[in-house]
Amino acid sequence: MLLSNRSFLDSLYNFAYKRTNGSFEAEDLCSEIIVMVLAAARKNSEIYNPKAFIWTIARRVYADFAEKRSRYAKSTYNYRRVNSAFLGNDPIDEYIEIENDRMQFRRIMREICFLSKIYRDVCIMYYLDEMTITEISKRLGNITENAVKQRLHSARKTIKSGVEKVDNINLGFLTVKPIDMVFLGWSSVVGVEYDPEITAERRFSKNLLYLCKDTERSVKELSEMLNVPMIFVEEEVEVQVKGVGGYYGLLKKTDNGKYISNFIIVDYSDYMKTCEIYKKYVDIIAKRFVDYLGTDEQKILNKPFINKQTDVRYVAWAILKRAVHAFSKRLESVFINKYYPEVVQTRREVYKFGIALKDGQNFGATLYCSPGGRGFDIGGYKYVFMNSIDGRRVQSPFYDKQNVLQHAGVLLTIRSIGGLAVSSLNDEDREVAARAIEYGLVKKEEDMLYPKILIGATHDVGKNIFNDFIVKINDLLEPIADELYSLIKKSAPRHMASEYKLFASMTALGMMDGLIEKCIELGALIPPKNAPSTEGMFLIVSNEKFV
Repeated sequence: MLLSNRSFLDSLYNFAYKRTNGSFEAEDLCSEIIVMVLAAARKNSEIYNPKAFIWTIARRVYADFAEKRSRYAKSTYNYRRVNSAFLGNDPIDEYIEIENDRMQFRRIMREICFLSKIYRDVCIMYYLDEMTITEISKRLGNITENAVKQRLHSARKTIKSGVEKVDNINLGFLTVKPIDMVFLGWSSVVGVEYDPEITAERRFSKNLLYLCKDTERSVKELSEMLNVPMIFVEEEVEVQVKGVGGYYGLLKKTDNGKYISNFIIVDYSDYMKTCEIYKKYVDIIAKRFVDYLGTDEQKILNKPFINKQTDVRYVAWAILKRAVHAFSKRLESVFINKYYPEVVQTRREVYKFGIALKDGQNFGATLYCSPGGRGFDIGGYKYVFMNSIDGRRVQSPFYDKQNVLQHAGVLLTIRSIGGLAVSSLNDEDREVAARAIEYGLVKKEEDMLYPKILIGATHDVGKNIFNDFIVKINDLLEPIADELYSLIKKSAPRHMASEYKLFASMTALGMMDGLIEKCIELGALIPPKNAPSTEGMFLIVSNEKFV
């Protein structure tokens, strides 16, 4: 049904928001529309145009809402039959009669939407569908008439309590000042369609995830804390548990039926404390990197690249990028082996790490991402791997999560290994070649195109260009791991100990920007003159079997 469609529910809320005086009044109107749609749908077994059916009801409910809001002496409310369904001797009926306030009816409709599904369904059947206890029992099939009565009784108490306290409700921090969230992570599968982050693009989703970051929550608890009807929360938790692409979701359901985060979430202030840890070591690492380039320049340039390199400062971008990645992976191992040797670490193809921003905070850290990919049987090679960097100083031609091995410029670069005659290109290839030259992927020498980026013929070349430097900073791993441990004990969710290695590697990514800036200051790196650019890009092509 359309009411289970997230985007349609958003459009329904937007319809209400544009016609009311604020978000709370909009929620009331939206809740009443949903209740009336559910009631009408139960009376119509065949609905040929669900969207038109819902919007018709929405406009009618809004018309009634507008009349009640104008406080006319006599209301022309069209659902008198529904209103009359509340007549009788129960607490809700008496409450309406005593208060004699039509706004209370809207509040009751809203409170029905805040009931959990088992109570909400019984309420709608009894009050809106005018079904008897016996009919409800038969419709549900698996509960007795006494159980129906008990649910109705509990629902009435909940509704009355909700209506009475609505004016004094403590909306809490997230309702008044909702959080935002920055996602980090990595994936061994390329493509946005595998990224669970796309299920959490809305602020509502991020706030729900944040409430579950280190505490199990029921749907009812989340509904009350977010001040959102349970029909929305029920849908959202299922979306977050399911995730996308057949991989993992950002929430998981516990054995007691509650929900808790399935990835590490830390507050921004705690994340920035980890950045301060790395800052203390940036100058040391940068100084050693400069010394390494100076003493090993010829050794670096003589590495077995397919295309001969003459400027060590160009190669240095790739070395530094790969070295930081390798350093972060080694930090993972040192950290886990020293402090959590008994905890089995999760093995996934996709990992996420969340940083929660509160009260107008802006993410101040500068991060570099790594557009890339790997594939088989491409351009006549059995195995192809490509990696690049993208950030403040280097703007990659590719975007994050893109499969760069499908990029026309990259495919032409692979074809140009050994030389590619310009005269052999068709008009379409010539256009691709022009952009590849502009980006710095290839270079033109007379009538031939050759690769300009770093290319290695075996996977070992990639390791060789940074391993010589990594050994010079291995002594820093344990001191950093010790400082991280003291921070993780205070800020990381305990139930995510099986992914604490990610805390180490994801926070280490922030070190890249500081190192680049320091190395530019010391003259070891030259900032690219153009954007996009290919500094830090590295391509491996091999006909060897890759394991």
